[in-house]
Amino acid sequence: MTRIAPVAAALAVLALLLLGPAAGGGSTVRAMGDLPACRYDDILTSPRGYADWQQTLVDTILRVTKTYVPPDLVPVTEAGLAGSKKTIRAIAVDDLRAMADAARAANAAIGVQSSYRSYAEQQAVFDDWVARLGRTEALTVSARPGHSEHQLGLAIDFRSDPATPLTLHTDWESTPAGIWMAAHAWEYGWVMSYPKGKSKLTCYSYEPWHFRYVGRELAAQIHDSGLTPRQFLWATFTTTVVPPPTAKPTAAPPKNTVAPSAAPSAAPESPSPSAPAETLGAPGSLPPLVTAVPAPTGAPLPEGTPAPASTPAPVDGQPALDAGQAVVGGAIAIVLGSLALTWFGLRRRRPSA
Repeated sequence: MTRIAPVAAALAVLALLLLGPAAGGGSTVRAMGDLPACRYDDILTSPRGYADWQQTLVDTILRVTKTYVPPDLVPVTEAGLAGSKKTIRAIAVDDLRAMADAARAANAAIGVQSSYRSYAEQQAVFDDWVARLGRTEALTVSARPGHSEHQLGLAIDFRSDPATPLTLHTDWESTPAGIWMAAHAWEYGWVMSYPKGKSKLTCYSYEPWHFRYVGRELAAQIHDSGLTPRQFLWATFTTTVVPPPTAKPTAAPPKNTVAPSAAPSAAPESPSPSAPAETLGAPGSLPPLVTAVPAPTGAPLPEGTPAPASTPAPVDGQPALDAGQAVVGGAIAIVLGSLALTWFGLRRRRPSA
């Protein structure tokens, strides 16, 4: 039996090495599978703590809670921009100020059209877009409440300063401010969330005015990767398990009945949606004007309803257990159990002294 003990000890150490990083919350976090295709769901994102501001991903699937309100909101006037009632997280203020100064020096001055929105404010914005366009079209241009980057306190819809008729219009990309922001915003920690030609990846229409703050270092990584922010955050930080969509049964059409095949009408081009609908006028009209201080370590997670029972999310900051590690660990556990049983059996057979 003296030979079995070292073998069991070695196997136990191997099991700890394999399972330790997954069970102990190691520093390496990888996404749970491939980036989900665009669809609409309501799964709590993870990580989502206030201190996880760079890593938190919200999209058409992942959300934060109704009670998610950043604790360090300050007016954008602290960055030298107009709008005393428009707020942003203090984390972003220094780089916002530096970016605004640089844009002004390049004769491409920027202003703030819209910034932080609460859950209730986003609900009102989305409802207004549904009333204007219908729910199907509204979903492509406006985030449902809980799914908006504006609620994170890190997103801004920028405009030119002074404002122009192209505010919140895709043609803003051709204005001095739009051109400058597309080329230089990342240098100050701001990335374009919904770039042109990437709707199948971002799940929203092109918005050349919508930027999210992630900090200079992470913004440079996203810029150099060529990925959209959604792709990068998912692959690098997100630990939420997103199950595949459940197929819904479709009713078969009645026999001897020809289903209508009307072609869908072309979707109207409208200013994006991330901005409050009430501030958007018809094309050509002038709409009304509407970094790095870390959040406290260990800031509490916002309270709210848990993720659906069928789609539980892992604890924030902890990667889920890798399937390969689980299989190896299970096999080792079985071997250890067998060795233990053998040892006890041999002890019983030994004659007493």
